[in-house]
Amino acid sequence: MSSSVPERLAEIRSKAPVDGSWLVGGSVRDLLLDRPVTDIDLVVSEDPRGVAQRLARSLGGSPFPLSERHGAWRVVDSGHTIDVAGCRGTLEQDLALRDFTINAIAIPLAGGEPIDPGGGRADLDAGVVRAVSDAVFDDDPLRLLRLPRIAHELDFEIEPATARLAEARRGRAAEPSAERIFMEVRRLIGGDRPAEALRRVDALGVLDVVMPEIAPLRGCLQSEHHQLDVWEHTLHVVEAVADIGDHPGHYLPAHVDRLRGELDAVVGDEMTGRQALRLAALFHDIRKPQTRREVDGRIGFMGHDAQGSEATAAILGRWKASNDLIRFCRMLVREHLALGFSIPSRPLGLRLAHRYLRATQPWPASSVMLSLADRLATRGPSSRLRHLRKHSETADEMLTLIDELERDAGPPLLRGDEIAGEAGARGAEIGRLVEVLAEEQAAGTVTTREEAVALVREQVRQDG
Repeated sequence: MSSSVPERLAEIRSKAPVDGSWLVGGSVRDLLLDRPVTDIDLVVSEDPRGVAQRLARSLGGSPFPLSERHGAWRVVDSGHTIDVAGCRGTLEQDLALRDFTINAIAIPLAGGEPIDPGGGRADLDAGVVRAVSDAVFDDDPLRLLRLPRIAHELDFEIEPATARLAEARRGRAAEPSAERIFMEVRRLIGGDRPAEALRRVDALGVLDVVMPEIAPLRGCLQSEHHQLDVWEHTLHVVEAVADIGDHPGHYLPAHVDRLRGELDAVVGDEMTGRQALRLAALFHDIRKPQTRREVDGRIGFMGHDAQGSEATAAILGRWKASNDLIRFCRMLVREHLALGFSIPSRPLGLRLAHRYLRATQPWPASSVMLSLADRLATRGPSSRLRHLRKHSETADEMLTLIDELERDAGPPLLRGDEIAGEAGARGAEIGRLVEVLAEEQAAGTVTTREEAVALVREQVRQDG
């Protein structure tokens, strides 16, 4: 072991003082790679429940069962987690039941030489992810997603025989629970270079199993404005939106505070706006193949935004995502064309900005970022610099107007009950008139109560 390992092991031992235990799994892997060890995995020879409860009492943490199948327990304490599992047979037998050799190394928590029956240390040195046995994917099919995710996170290669084994077992990738699959998808898309991570999953044939909606995107040719098929374009959008999220000041410097506010906010399922944007980018053209029409040599995808929004909700619903995350992604997919369609209307004006804000609240800047990424990822005639410049200028203009609308927003000139009393409106008509009045008030065409009363009365008269 390197000279730094004993010192770091002592630090881990101070966080998880369990006599006679072994550090295992990703904890050892990250320790040996000199990566941060945020989650501590322990194997013990006694009852893991009792160990977890004693550990929780000593640390002031909270214990709870993690796996009924393996009898593992988790203790959460001040920003890190400690997983405690019983040893399955001898330590060597336990390690042989793990997923990959780089995760099948054990180190005595008290210090000592690693136990490495599978040659995991050599694979760490070689930068290779290798299956412990031919049964790893049958024992837990979620490992079909974990394999490319771990290889991507570590920038390792997948050992060829392991890749072939994963390809042969890819049909089982949808068997784990929806929640576990979605957890892996979030980790895949939430890290560095998300498009490359998706390509790793795709190369094994696993992506089509967990998300069959992807398959029709391949080979789906687009209009003359695109040189890439829908799938390649989608991957470019995922990468572009990730770069915007990481460097918002480079793209829209005048609005960096608003962008960062939305990027840093938690949307749902522990995903920030920065991470959830990548998910929306993955889905943004998901219904292009189903809406593709070619008329007189021109290719179009009428309605793919609305249909894609519904498909997005269905996919995330299948994965048991939170309602908040579904609403976020669904809105972004539905509105991803709106900013680009507004370019011919420049200068935009407060009325158009009000409509855009109403459609995208409470995430208007996220919608702008996805639209900008969509344009940046276009490969074809419309990717010329003047088109990119126009789109960026429109994004800046829209956010400037939205800032103005929010800064100058006042109370409505008439409430719904007042509209009913002044104009005799009833039922759903009241809601429509509230929206009409809000738009005119935002546009500055109605500024007094008297003008508001006149407007709603005229609307009712015309409808009558």
